[in-house]
Amino acid sequence: MFRRAVPFLAGHRAALGLAVLLNLAGAGLAAGVTALIGTVVDAASAGDHAALGRRVLLLLGLVAAGGVLTWLARYWLIRVGERVLAGLRERATEAVGAAPLRFLETHPRGELLRRLTGEINGLGSFAGTTLPDLVTAGLVLGATVLMLGLHSWPLTALLLVVFVPLALLVVRGFHRAAGPAFETVAEAEAAVAATFTETLPAQEQLRISGAAPRWLARFGRENDRLLAARTEAVRGELRLNRLVLLQAGCVAGLLVLGAVLVGRGALSVGAAVVFVLATRDLGARFEDLAGAIGEAKEARVRLARLLDLLRVTGAAADRVRREPGAPVPPERGALTLTGVGFAYGPGRPVLDGLTLTVASGERLVVAGPTGSGKSTLGKLLAGLYVPDRGTVAFAGHDLSGLDPARLRERIVLVPQEVVLVAGTLAENLAMVPGRPGRARIEETVGRLGLAAWVAALPDGLDTPVGTRTLSAGERQLVAVVRAALADPAVLILDEATAGVDHETAARIEEALSVTAGDRTLIVIAHRADTLGRGRRLLTLPGGRLTDVAR
Repeated sequence: MFRRAVPFLAGHRAALGLAVLLNLAGAGLAAGVTALIGTVVDAASAGDHAALGRRVLLLLGLVAAGGVLTWLARYWLIRVGERVLAGLRERATEAVGAAPLRFLETHPRGELLRRLTGEINGLGSFAGTTLPDLVTAGLVLGATVLMLGLHSWPLTALLLVVFVPLALLVVRGFHRAAGPAFETVAEAEAAVAATFTETLPAQEQLRISGAAPRWLARFGRENDRLLAARTEAVRGELRLNRLVLLQAGCVAGLLVLGAVLVGRGALSVGAAVVFVLATRDLGARFEDLAGAIGEAKEARVRLARLLDLLRVTGAAADRVRREPGAPVPPERGALTLTGVGFAYGPGRPVLDGLTLTVASGERLVVAGPTGSGKSTLGKLLAGLYVPDRGTVAFAGHDLSGLDPARLRERIVLVPQEVVLVAGTLAENLAMVPGRPGRARIEETVGRLGLAAWVAALPDGLDTPVGTRTLSAGERQLVAVVRAALADPAVLILDEATAGVDHETAARIEEALSVTAGDRTLIVIAHRADTLGRGRRLLTLPGGRLTDVAR
């Protein structure tokens, strides 16, 4: 997992090196403070007041320096972690944004949203709290053992032989019980978050259909599974309490053994105190380390899921990524399909070997029943889908080899379901290649005969809009204005007036007539009354091409 994450550390190695050095220095000071306490005890036992005063002042200085150094070490480690996560967040957003539409449509929005937010937020919590604790505990453990070895290697060896193996057994038992539980928790959290996210857009339909109780029951089952997984994880964490008993036993044993050695003159009182203090610190650090490693396992699961998302979306994007120096197609040209096949799954072909040429400036109507592949064909013609076999070309250039920006300039699809983003009407209209300015938007709205509609809105072009503030027909008007602003060579209309009232449909038809001009026009329709727009008719699913009588 670390090897997979290493590429994301590029550009942060200097800061990461500084964080490591600060943590090493902080661990050394922590062990040094414990060792210095022993010398203070020895000076007090010997009645050496001068040495006692100097050592107490030095101890205070080391404690203050250790506090500052610990703060700096944690600060730099958290800072590096946040920067790495910021880059990871950008990479994930870019990868999902560049993924093919076909990939995005086959994955629940709630699942992708959870991975982009939940996983990264979980990793952020780990980087901000658990990771510094994990690093500090590990380094202080090592520094403390080294310091104890310098005081008395026999006692250190005895401590390592008795305490460490038993502590490792406790930690191993904890991870054996809690490890699978963390993975189950991550899966259960994913199911709950995805179900909740998918429920919000469908709440109206759930209430109308009376399906809300069944959906809530499903959510309840997933929530119960999450509760059970969390309970199992907590039970595993409780195994760490055995470390407290082990630590108490070791401290008691060291007190007895230390007293014997001090009595024989083989060990100073200060050294015995150091061992007792260090043993208590070792137990606490070991417990912190074990707990942090448990949370690190959960973070590893989150990181694995996020990296898998990057791998899958990156691979999917690579299949449609345009190479540098991609050809620039001419302003106008024919749209050609050659042996195009497309299927949503094994044994579910939608198009099978379709060959078609739509000449520049031609009017084509695509008709057929629901499920015949009309909308799929529209997305293939617009380059939003990549065919499973065959090619789709504009002016002789395969769409999969064109630069995305150039492709969007040449071919525009007006979908039946128009998506709006939070913002003003002007900001939504400007969501086209080139980012047109205010003046061009106003000119286009007027040319399409939509100035009165815009003026009737509360704040005109500055009216805040959303899915709930504009009707389906008005959202189609937004899509038509976008298409006119893009000024494409090919305009594809996918059921542009379906389910729209007559008045709005008339506005859409008028605006479309102006927008179409001399462009290639492909109309995807279910109703026969749209045939008047075209000169040729393509009937699906058979792919039969006929001339439309005039």
